[in-house]
Amino acid sequence: MNVADKLSTRSHRPWHFRTVVGVVFVVMAASSAPSPLYGLYQQRWHFGTTTSTVVYACYALGAILTLLLAGGLAEHLGTQRTIVLALATIMVSFLAFLLAMGAWALFLARLIQGVGVGLLTSSAGSALADLHRDRSHRAAAAANSVATSTGIALGAVFSGLAVQFAPAPLITPFVVLTGLSVGGLVLVRAIPAWQTMPVRLRPWRPRVLRMGAQPRGTLLRVVPIVTASWAVVGLYLALGVDLVAGLLHTSDRALSSLVILVVQGFGGIAPMLLRRLDDRAASVTGCALLVVGVGVSVIGFDAAHALLFFSGAAVTGAGFGLCFMGSTSTVTAAVISGGHPQLLPGFFALAYLAVSVPVVALGAAASRFGVVAAFSWFGLLVVLLALMAGVIAARPGRPETRPGMSATGHREQ
Repeated sequence: MNVADKLSTRSHRPWHFRTVVGVVFVVMAASSAPSPLYGLYQQRWHFGTTTSTVVYACYALGAILTLLLAGGLAEHLGTQRTIVLALATIMVSFLAFLLAMGAWALFLARLIQGVGVGLLTSSAGSALADLHRDRSHRAAAAANSVATSTGIALGAVFSGLAVQFAPAPLITPFVVLTGLSVGGLVLVRAIPAWQTMPVRLRPWRPRVLRMGAQPRGTLLRVVPIVTASWAVVGLYLALGVDLVAGLLHTSDRALSSLVILVVQGFGGIAPMLLRRLDDRAASVTGCALLVVGVGVSVIGFDAAHALLFFSGAAVTGAGFGLCFMGSTSTVTAAVISGGHPQLLPGFFALAYLAVSVPVVALGAAASRFGVVAAFSWFGLLVVLLALMAGVIAARPGRPETRPGMSATGHREQ
């Protein structure tokens, strides 16, 4: 048995895989945790909605630039070291939040946080595929989708609860997340190396992400799905809390954050229940659910019908989860079978661009035209995008792996 085989055999223990899933959960929870806190920061430092939007844009900018300029860092350091570096960077961002003395410090904290998230997402997908006992790209994609969606949901809800009930709401979330991050870092370091890496590292410098024709073609195939599904996330992140506050006539930030829990929670449940769908079926079903869900939410809000609005949000979340699972599985399979590691950073850079542009645009539109008009018009645009993406995804493309089979021919468990 050669060195690579030994490393592969050692990496098949379930807790190794679950550790990386847990790390993705914690980092994504950290990415959404500051959102419910912006109201308190606004009261403390007297800034408006535009500043909050710019703070979010700093996070997205940090993630996108990291993915585009340092997306190949995992090839240099190895995915294990890159995940450790990502966790360390995230913890630095927590320190920046805790020591923040003005809005400028929030810009810096969110920028650092974006860098950490970019480092993690560029490496976690391939790590999950490597550490799964059957090296199954579909199982890895489903786990990634579940951890991402539930992490975003519970991070926002936890901070919302801290705002309502914790004695120090601007401190408690970051202290808890720091403890979880330290635990994740220790566990990741304890995983036996699953890659052969040189003892002495070569010098490294940032390089703009480049792709050949084949990986570029794979990425172009998932562009419509990624754009439609992540734009939906941007829609609810930008306006969801304000929409619920108006719909339920409440100033309770924890209650208003419930819509994020519903969207992202169902975004995690759907891939768990339907993880055996092949990539095309998951993407087409996800797009159909996006169309129905956003449409029902807009109708429910216009009719001031809370149950209808939240039902639409749940269907929308399920659609996002399936789109994320299908597109991530397609890309991860190409990374495994074709040896194109640059695909994952490119994929997530596209995803963060798709979610950040709506957040910034909707923040500006809501300030000028009102939340209701911004939600209705952007909802219609998302429905049209999802329809187009679903039609494109349904067209025959490359042969799919059979349901229940991994890219390497092993049966998924």
